[in-house]
Order: sequence, then structure tokens, then C-alpha cells
Amino acid sequence: MGSNDDVKKGPWTAEEDSLLYTYVTVNGEGHWNSVARSTGLKRTGKSCRLRWLNYLRPNLRRGNITLQEQLLILQLHSRWGNRWSKIAEFLPGRTDNEIKNYWRTRVQKQAKQLNCDVNSQRFRDAMRLVWIPRLVERIEAATSAQSPPPPPPPPPPPPPPLLAPCIDTDTSTSTWEHKSIVAPDHVSRSYSDTSDLTGGWWEGDGVESSLECLWTEENICFLQHILN
Repeated sequence: MGSNDDVKKGPWTAEEDSLLYTYVTVNGEGHWNSVARSTGLKRTGKSCRLRWLNYLRPNLRRGNITLQEQLLILQLHSRWGNRWSKIAEFLPGRTDNEIKNYWRTRVQKQAKQLNCDVNSQRFRDAMRLVWIPRLVERIEAATSAQSPPPPPPPPPPPPPPLLAPCIDTDTSTSTWEHKSIVAPDHVSRSYSDTSDLTGGWWEGDGVESSLECLWTEENICFLQHILN
């Protein structure tokens, strides 16, 4: 690439995106300094890399950070600190820039509201003892809400046939043989009514699938009480 005056800055155009996408698809990632020379893009290698990672790569995930991803970020940050690229390796489809922005706009903001430094032991204890357990509870609640209800129990079996005496008129002796005797109406109704008991076992109000924001005013007050 020529002098810095030839380097283009600002928003990318659709044509530039197409050139970069085609180049990376053919040549693979990691050749960022060769992109401009090979495609005619007047962009730096760093700019091409960030454009690909943050906007163009096929497996890029869109939307808000999920509860499971939040939990993983908190756990991995306690191990690796601000090594965003390392953390991003464990969140497929998320960029290091996304993770860093989440940490700064959500976690650091809450530390400030608690009058804690985000890297202090007090805040780390609050995350470990309060936020992470509550986040796990919310994940479990969401998982159970999405699971199908178990099937209702089967109805009770019918009553066994009754034994009725059979009188031999020739010998005047009584013998026993199996004969099905129809139960009276009130008995039949009592058995048929039991099926109604199973109909509403598992019916009830559903659990909300959408979860509240983790950082609520109530939780903030609770943490402030814990930390004081």
C-alpha cells in the first residue's frame, strides 16, 4: 500500500465488503496485510481484519448477549482478566469487541453504582457470591420453562371380575367358576370419574420464558447492603 494519504477511513461500502468477503473466502483468514495489495482495497490490514471479524464472517452471532454467555464471560474473566480475544474463543460467533463492550457497559457500570472498583476483591466477591448464583438460577428457570410437561399418569385399571357361585341342580352342590358380573351403575361411575382426576394434574400457569434484566434496582440495593 502507498502512503497514509491513500488509506481510506470511515464506513465500509457494499463493494468493499464484497471484495473482502471474496478474498477471505478464497484465501482464508490471516492474510490481512495482503488484502489491499491483492484486491485494491485502500484499507489497512487491521481494518480488514476487524471488518471481517465483527461484521462479515459467516458464523457471526447477532443479538444480545444471552444469559449463558453472560455467565461464561463472568467466569472466564475471573480467570483471564481483560484478555478479550482469549475469552471470545469460548463464545462461538461472538467477537472480542462485543465481549469487551458488554463488560464495560454492563459490569463496570454496576461496579460504579456499588462504589466498587471493578477489579477490587469486594466486587469479585459480590460477583462470585451473589450475581453468578442468581444468574445460574435464572438459567435453570428458563430451561425448565422450555421443557415439555411430563405426560399425565395412566388411568387406574378396571376392577377384576367377581367369582359367582354356580349351583349344580343335579347334585345340589355349589361350584365356583369365573363369571363377569356387571358392577352397579354407581360403582362404574366411581371408576370412570377417576379419569377426571388426571386431566388437570399438570395444568397451571406457565413460567415466563422471558427473564428480567439481571441488573435490577432491587438487586443493586441488596448488593450494597452486602458490601457495606
